[in-house]
Amino acid sequence: MKIQDKILLILTVVLFYSCNEKQNKVETSSIKIAEAKTDFNKTDISKTEEKLESDKIIGKYYVDNFYHYLKSGFELKIKKPKDDFILYTFEFKNDGKVIFKDLTEFYDCGNGILSIKKGNWKSNGNGIYELTFDGEYGLESEFHTVSEYQLADLKNGNLRMKLIKVIENKKKLAWE
Repeated sequence: MKIQDKILLILTVVLFYSCNEKQNKVETSSIKIAEAKTDFNKTDISKTEEKLESDKIIGKYYVDNFYHYLKSGFELKIKKPKDDFILYTFEFKNDGKVIFKDLTEFYDCGNGILSIKKGNWKSNGNGIYELTFDGEYGLESEFHTVSEYQLADLKNGNLRMKLIKVIENKKKLAWE
């Protein structure tokens, strides 16, 4: 192996490590968990287009801490936060689709950037929602997740998607 190849390999490893460390610091420093009283009684209700049109979750929300959605859930904010480093919008449509948009203006590294290619939602009744996401963390992994959440109102008008259970969590590393 040439000396140039060895140097390139070492620099690549250092870059990946430094980007991951920065991302982990951002994730742990921005955890915001809101307590909400929940009712975990579930009933199966067949979803019709009429029910979707009046469903409480339909709309566009700001999400500033999505990395822990499979550990604790996430908050859907009505108003755009002013000083958030990483910010997304999630738009829950009438047809059960979730439209994801990354509003983050600047990343210090391309490693670990969240991108959701496809999202779907469905109501299981009593404020219980099943969310399916297919996406990737740039240069790290691709994922497919299905999880169940309890929707709760917060005092500030925002909504809290509190994780009930992870149904499916498939991950494929980028280098596999």
